[in-house]
Amino acid sequence: MGTFRLKFVLLSLCAAFLALFPARPALGDHVRFYADGLPPYAVLHDDGPPTGFAVELMGLMMHSIGEHFAPSDIKVLPWARAVHEVEIVPSSALIVLAQLPERLGRFKWVGPLDVIHIGAYARRRSGVKVERLEDLKRYSLGMVRNTSPIHIVVKALPGIEKNMVMLSGIPAQLRMLREGRVDVIVQALGATERMMGDEGMAAEDYRILYRFEPLTVYFGFNRNTDDELIDRLQSALDNFKKVDASGSSPYSRLRETYFGGTSPLDVEGAEGE
Repeated sequence: MGTFRLKFVLLSLCAAFLALFPARPALGDHVRFYADGLPPYAVLHDDGPPTGFAVELMGLMMHSIGEHFAPSDIKVLPWARAVHEVEIVPSSALIVLAQLPERLGRFKWVGPLDVIHIGAYARRRSGVKVERLEDLKRYSLGMVRNTSPIHIVVKALPGIEKNMVMLSGIPAQLRMLREGRVDVIVQALGATERMMGDEGMAAEDYRILYRFEPLTVYFGFNRNTDDELIDRLQSALDNFKKVDASGSSPYSRLRETYFGGTSPLDVEGAEGE
């Protein structure tokens, strides 16, 4: 057998052997990301894909480990449905998800991403008065179903469920408050104030009645997501949080572009499960 023919046979055998073991697709190609509006973490647009701190940070993390990510691939759903989808759809993830004790075993976590503050809002001239937490039981509350504010309110005030009007997302929550169809809403402070303008609401016409304990937020993944991808993303985030020669971290600098001159919240050492 000639040298050329021998090489051809060997190459053919190698190709046939490799065909038995197809290349493993990138882990990130299997993840479907979900989001709803929660500015500045996830900002929705009528004429383009979501943007925001969490969206951009996830893109940097995915690209740093050689995985595909594009904001245009994010599926936008109302919060209640998005949380439900990620809990039941394998290899899916939420761009932002508060870590609560009752959620720990229901998702896999990459983070912490940040800390958000939760408060109860009312119309300034509504006559609603809350001097202590128990006073909330006197009013109707507009709440977005299957979200962290519901969990913290129910935990703090057992039995308040009967006062709640369940809604699909923050825009509906704001409209109900604006129209006086509920007395109070409970929601993330920064996101609420940023979204009021979209609903034609002047922030000065509303006031914060009560502030709850802040919540730590993460990227939340379906519990069946490949552990290798979770570990690589966690390592990428940890590396972004390391202080470099500039005296700050890439994480801090990115956060400052979305939150202005405020200092990053102290979530560097928080632990997830």
